[in-house]
Amino acid sequence: MKVTVRSILKTALALCVVLVFGSCTFFRGFATYFNIVYLAQKHLDAYEELIGAEATTQNGAVAAAYTHHWMEEELLSYKIRRREGPPISAFLLVSKPKVSILKGAASSHLDSAVILGSKVLADPKPTKYVEDALFIVGKALYYKNDYAGAKRKFYELLYKYPDTHYADETGMLLAETLVSSGQPDSATASLETILKKESGKDKQLRSEIHKTFADLLVSSSYDSYEHAAAELKTAEDGISGNALAQMEYDRGRLFFVTEHWSDAEDAFRNASAATNDNTFKGEALAALGETLRREQKYDEAKATFTEVTTKTRYAPTKPSSSFELAYTTDFQERTKANGNLRTQDFMTNSAPIVKAGYFLLDTAYRNISQAIMARSRFRQAELFREMGQYDSAAHIANIIIGTKDFSTPEMNDFVNNRMRALTRFAEWKFQLLKMDSMEFILSKMRRHGYTMGETVMAELRNDAIKEFIGPKWLPSENYSFTPQEEKKLGEIMEKIKKEKAASGVNVFQIDFSDTVRYIDSLHRSAAHAHFEIGRAYESFDEQPDAAIEYKKALSYSYYKPDTASMALQAQVLYSWVQLDNDIKKDGERDSLIGVLKRDYGETKYALQAALEYGGKKDKDAPSEVAFRNASAGLKNSSIELVKPSLLGVVALYPREDVAPRSLYTIGVYYEDTKKYDSAMYYYYRVVHEYPFSRYTEYLKPRLSYALAEYDKRHAPPKPLQDTTKPAPK
Repeated sequence: MKVTVRSILKTALALCVVLVFGSCTFFRGFATYFNIVYLAQKHLDAYEELIGAEATTQNGAVAAAYTHHWMEEELLSYKIRRREGPPISAFLLVSKPKVSILKGAASSHLDSAVILGSKVLADPKPTKYVEDALFIVGKALYYKNDYAGAKRKFYELLYKYPDTHYADETGMLLAETLVSSGQPDSATASLETILKKESGKDKQLRSEIHKTFADLLVSSSYDSYEHAAAELKTAEDGISGNALAQMEYDRGRLFFVTEHWSDAEDAFRNASAATNDNTFKGEALAALGETLRREQKYDEAKATFTEVTTKTRYAPTKPSSSFELAYTTDFQERTKANGNLRTQDFMTNSAPIVKAGYFLLDTAYRNISQAIMARSRFRQAELFREMGQYDSAAHIANIIIGTKDFSTPEMNDFVNNRMRALTRFAEWKFQLLKMDSMEFILSKMRRHGYTMGETVMAELRNDAIKEFIGPKWLPSENYSFTPQEEKKLGEIMEKIKKEKAASGVNVFQIDFSDTVRYIDSLHRSAAHAHFEIGRAYESFDEQPDAAIEYKKALSYSYYKPDTASMALQAQVLYSWVQLDNDIKKDGERDSLIGVLKRDYGETKYALQAALEYGGKKDKDAPSEVAFRNASAGLKNSSIELVKPSLLGVVALYPREDVAPRSLYTIGVYYEDTKKYDSAMYYYYRVVHEYPFSRYTEYLKPRLSYALAEYDKRHAPPKPLQDTTKPAPK
């Protein structure tokens, strides 16, 4: 048969007709769908290769394996999270790293896989390639962190194709998706289904399942960390080398944060022995050293850290191990002193050794590693604080406030709070010293019959004269000045006043118009200083010292108590209640709550203490009975008849919750009856007489409304508009 150009054109035309009129059938053809699924799978494979490439090139090694884990910081973070809330994947297992979507060209592979797979799924007449397309699209969505979309595809695949050869892997991915989206129970069921199947005999797959189980346990409950370690041990069946080492390393971390030191030591030793990668071995040895330190095997721990820091093959772990070596010396010397760093023996013999270790870090890593410097400075600040050298501690603390160089958010917050407390502690100690000196001067001055204002201004003028005269000034000389010189003296006095205010307690901002007021101001400032020092002690975990400071803060008396001093005392009592609750001193706590409710019952602190620690309010208390009897009359009588009884409650129990409650009740009644003038009067009484009560908070929206209504009623009349039209010109 002779092939001509004409015949070729005819054939091409016929083919075009077939494509146009039978496009659906052709598109659903075997070759077309095969090619689409093939291309989708190629894109998915390309993305997975990029994930592997990123993991092996980051830091020159496997990224998950070479991320340094600061064991002590993980332990502290674990304790903080356990105290504060539920465990949402804060502890990431090395052996089961979370997938993070890559950017740029890598991300386009996932988009292409989803688009191509969706073409197959969009056809109303399913083909044999739907099963493959569902799996590819679901896995791509999982990599994109689109867990809702991934779940839909995985469930659809398992529902439509229960015997699919993707069943085990789909179940695995579905479980991880459920874990990531906060559905641990469903994830557990999915994993158990796979393990029960006879087909799930692939050791690699079963290992992955147990690793996912471990990840699930870590994410779901703090009490499941030991069970997670057991799952990782089961996952080790049939694996060896670096994979086994990573599994053992994870088990060691889990045992470390649960303080099973012996098990952690065994796991880290196994990890270092199993791996053939020097960098990972260095990490395992560093973790082993931290565990040995916790077991008080200080010499063995130091030898382990020294091995890491002196061998080139462990170079990536050298900075962290150098810090841990210095910290181990710190640990050891503290143990010798039984935790008391203020003994003469520690200060003379141990402190120089510890400081020398941190000094070497400061010298070696000052321009190299901010992470090492932050940790070194934190430990030095803690050392000086525990030795009682607060100025030195505060100086170092100021340098690292705001740090983000620690390994977890919890640890960064802990260090920042600790350092802020330390700087405040030093400041309040200094101010308290100045206030004690001022009170001594005040007592001496009162014995001689002088007022505080006269003495302060006389001392200020004397300092100004001394500066004005210069070296020729004589304390016994009685100087006189011209008006121009007096003006210059005034300027010098203002300058000295500002300098004194900047250096500490600004006595010129305290009301000393009379001695009584000044004493109250001084006492309030001193009480506040003791309160802040007590809070700082709490942040240092030195609860007995905190309680002593709270007691000192409450020891001050006031000649003319005002709302500020009363609120401060209530706040101190509430903090003391919280402290006693934390250290399980229930008897003292309940006694303090009684004082709060009796003497400061109108404050929000008394209410909060009663709600959190003291149970329900006492309905049979005399004040509560009096308020109930007084307010009961509102059902049948007018407010004018009941008001004297409610005001009587205020007079009888001025410091209890019923006092602002009675005033608030009267104000609400007047507002409801549209007597806004009277409502405003009683609302303002609540706000001014009980500014720290809960009713003041309640009044904020009501007060603005009542004030608006009051303004409407008392608004000046609007001027009449002149509607007269002007005469035409």
